[in-house]
Amino acid sequence: MMELTFKLNKTTDFVLNYLTDMQKFASVHPVIYQIDELGKDRYLVHEKLRFGFIPFSFTYPVTIEKSASGEEVIIRATVFKLSKIEMKFVLISDNDRTVVKESVRFKSPFPIQSVMKSVFRKQHAQLFKNMDNLSV
Repeated sequence: MMELTFKLNKTTDFVLNYLTDMQKFASVHPVIYQIDELGKDRYLVHEKLRFGFIPFSFTYPVTIEKSASGEEVIIRATVFKLSKIEMKFVLISDNDRTVVKESVRFKSPFPIQSVMKSVFRKQHAQLFKNMDNLSV
């Protein structure tokens, strides 16, 4: 498991909205360029990564759960039908600021978790930086 923490100069409601509205989420994510709604809380994510100079596009299904209190969001993804990823975001209000505590679990038959952790650290740091830089 991997634990990350991000501090944003945005309200908890703002951050929650960007984590649960998939079009807004895609607008600030560094490698997701499209998200299609499949049904209640189910989506198809279109992502493009670069390996050196080679772009690599793929899609994968995700589900989203939001706690009744709105302080927790869980996104589950299955990439290439093999790797399961669960991202849990806990939002902590600090006046008009928000602390996001993210826990990421990877389940994969391949020994690629260290690569995935590195990619997630970089992508999610950029994701929350992009979110924080939005004007309200």
